[in-house]
Amino acid sequence: MRRILNTRTNTAHKPRDDGSHRTTACGSLVTATHDRTRVVSGEEVRTSAAIDRCGSCFEDVTGY
Repeated sequence: MRRILNTRTNTAHKPRDDGSHRTTACGSLVTATHDRTRVVSGEEVRTSAAIDRCGSCFEDVTGY
């Protein structure tokens, strides 16, 4: 399972279900350039204390 990381805010987002590359489910990275995002694994997001999860993409998280 892949996630999209906003490297500027260190926030992980879920990708869109339609398979679009580097496009998030919440739409918050629609204007972000490729140098500000990178694809990471879901495991990396779960195990990293430094990565936040987007509250719009993940039901168990509040806020952006």
